[in-house]
Amino acid sequence: MLALRSLSLAAALLLLSTALPAAAETAGGYMDDTAISTKIKASLIKDQELKAFDIHVETDHGVVHLTGTVDTSIQKADAVRIAKTTENVKDVVNDITVTKK
Repeated sequence: MLALRSLSLAAALLLLSTALPAAAETAGGYMDDTAISTKIKASLIKDQELKAFDIHVETDHGVVHLTGTVDTSIQKADAVRIAKTTENVKDVVNDITVTKK
């Protein structure tokens, strides 16, 4: 009976030890993604050519997804440049639409 309890306790500790790092990584990854999105949004607002536009920024595991509309292809390229040069960004998916020509 004591051996069964010891085995059960060991199994529970093993499961717990593998679950905690995964949970911490997920929470840390979420915080990093939030920080990346916040930095990009702040940089877009600072840019005089882009601050008037509604550009949406979402980040998942360091991959930034840009959506929204701008007036020119130059503004679109500027938004991508800002995102790509932000720390910890791994890639940028650009789905910004140019509404004027």
